Amino acid sequence: MATTVEIIDALVARLQARLPGLLVEYFPERPAEYRLNHPAGALLVSYLGSQFAAPVDAGIVAQPRTLKLSVTVVLRQLNGRTGAVAVLDDVRRALVGYRLPDCRKLQATAERFLGQTSGLWQYAVDLATQGMQIEEDDAADSPILTQVNHEEQP
Repeated sequence: MATTVEIIDALVARLQARLPGLLVEYFPERPAEYRLNHPAGALLVSYLGSQFAAPVDAGIVAQPRTLKLSVTVVLRQLNGRTGAVAVLDDVRRALVGYRLPDCRKLQATAERFLGQTSGLWQYAVDLATQGMQIEEDDAADSPILTQVNHEEQP
């Protein structure tokens, strides 16, 4: 399975390709210190965590995994074709149904208003996708095929 970082990177790349008029970056490590320097706005991608289901009985540990991701929309304008409300639609159109590496198609799970401060409107679009968490197999513990016989044995 793709790593969590690879999955987040793919989400960022998708948004950059589909919404080139906005800055797309990872959610800041210090949100209180975040400063929007882009003239229109930004999309901030974050990982909200995962939930794991019971393992599938397959002789190895293989667990269904639901990954939760969020895109925070930070814009200087609320309404109109380039405002936060319209960009929410653009984000959903770009991501819902998109298949991230080693995952099922993305689904929207929630959307919420985060607030308005210093002329910046903020909303969050939450998304989820499913994948499988599979144990790494230590090949040294497994039998190794050393001979192949193409003849049938009675």
